[in-house]
Amino acid sequence: MLREFWLVLLLAAMACCAQAAPSRPATEGLVLWLDGADRSAMSLDRQNGILRWHDKSGKSNHASVDNPNATSLPQCIDNGINGNAVVRFSGVSAFIGKQIRVAKGPVTVFLVSRRLPEQAGGDTWQRQFSSRPQLADNDNKAPNFALSVEKTTAFEPTLAFLELNDVPIGPYAVARNVVGSTEVLRGDIAEVLVYDRPLITQKERQAVFEYLANKWSVAIPKQANVWTRVGPLGAVPASTHASLPLSDQANAGHWVLDTPLCDDFNGDALDRERWYVNNGTGTDSLGRRPALFTPENASVADGNLNIVFRKQTLPEKYIKLGFKDYTSAMVHTHDRRLYGYYEVRAKPMNSAGSSAFWLAWTGLPENATEIDIFEIGGKTASGAFDRLYNMNAHVWATPQSAEHLANGSTWTAPWRLASAFHVYGFDWQPDTLRWYVDGVLVRESKNTHWHFPMQIVFDSEAFWNWFGVVDDADLPSTFSVDYVKVWQRGQ
Repeated sequence: MLREFWLVLLLAAMACCAQAAPSRPATEGLVLWLDGADRSAMSLDRQNGILRWHDKSGKSNHASVDNPNATSLPQCIDNGINGNAVVRFSGVSAFIGKQIRVAKGPVTVFLVSRRLPEQAGGDTWQRQFSSRPQLADNDNKAPNFALSVEKTTAFEPTLAFLELNDVPIGPYAVARNVVGSTEVLRGDIAEVLVYDRPLITQKERQAVFEYLANKWSVAIPKQANVWTRVGPLGAVPASTHASLPLSDQANAGHWVLDTPLCDDFNGDALDRERWYVNNGTGTDSLGRRPALFTPENASVADGNLNIVFRKQTLPEKYIKLGFKDYTSAMVHTHDRRLYGYYEVRAKPMNSAGSSAFWLAWTGLPENATEIDIFEIGGKTASGAFDRLYNMNAHVWATPQSAEHLANGSTWTAPWRLASAFHVYGFDWQPDTLRWYVDGVLVRESKNTHWHFPMQIVFDSEAFWNWFGVVDDADLPSTFSVDYVKVWQRGQ
């Protein structure tokens, strides 16, 4: 009997868990919450048409139907997605809301929608959410922004999201363009969440994705595997223990210095037992045309590794290969490592010549991988790249495929990156890749392919098609590295 009693209790507990309502989304910074599953948050007419969709965030940013006299109002449809009600739009009417924030700042938008086969048709571009503080411009031009459906055919329930910085929020519209009754959605919207801040960790953002995925039985988008900071760093940690990563001064990782890969560049020459300088022999990379890698552009002085990009006349044999007028340098370690924490204190060069800190192994034609901790164009003609911290991870070849895979994004710094030394870190783990600036996390991604030992590389290249052609008046320019430190996690 006692055993049966506990079995009954266990089954009851399991039943309660199975019937538990979905947890609420994160509420900090939540300024708009429109929930199609909550009829109590809607004002309905006698035909189940929705006149007002009430904001559940507590900020009273309610959405009102754009035309109460329309022939077809948005409808509350029971048992729409995963047993929950949804709001149905027929391409005729939608909702308008007031301006939420006048000042520029970050915004994060999550939205669940779908379109049934019988709802197909309408405009090629149909809006799901639209913010248009500047009425004179379209809603795809900042500071206006929008989430849109770019097809007229049916699609399964989908979770979409948008992360922006330096924009106002609203006036806003749901299922239409803010201005004019155009591009009105044909389909169902289940839920809309708008935050007036970035979700500052991957864990926090993942919690919102999981809330929506669980509630609406939708897949979390692949882009959710990557998080990139929007906006400034905020408070940065103080360096009180130089023997630890700046991002982990409390030593939660139980770090052990990997001394063969560490260098403070305090001598008068580069340690050639630790470092190799490309010199155009053997299988060396010669550089990115037209800038040739030459050993004299890599030196140690004033406590730094200095890599110089300069204007220089080249021998005819290199000109025939496409190198002309410019030289730079590449330096890499002899040793390779699999995983670890990599940190440098560095100052990018003040020109359009790149400054790069990366991990790479291209020694096998069937296994070539790369992780770019940063690639920076310190001073470009347009100024568009001067504050962009570019991060990426590449797979160039595997034993199974020669397909190129890339996983990258950029963080916009509040300063010109070439203006001063900063600390840049990278935490390479079997399941996670994390990028840090001044000890603060700026990007996180799942590690899906990068499980092969790689070398540390510093170089400068001519990215004419990316950063633009270098201005000769900026040359010679120098990329300086104060130190490089590598740690392994302890037990």
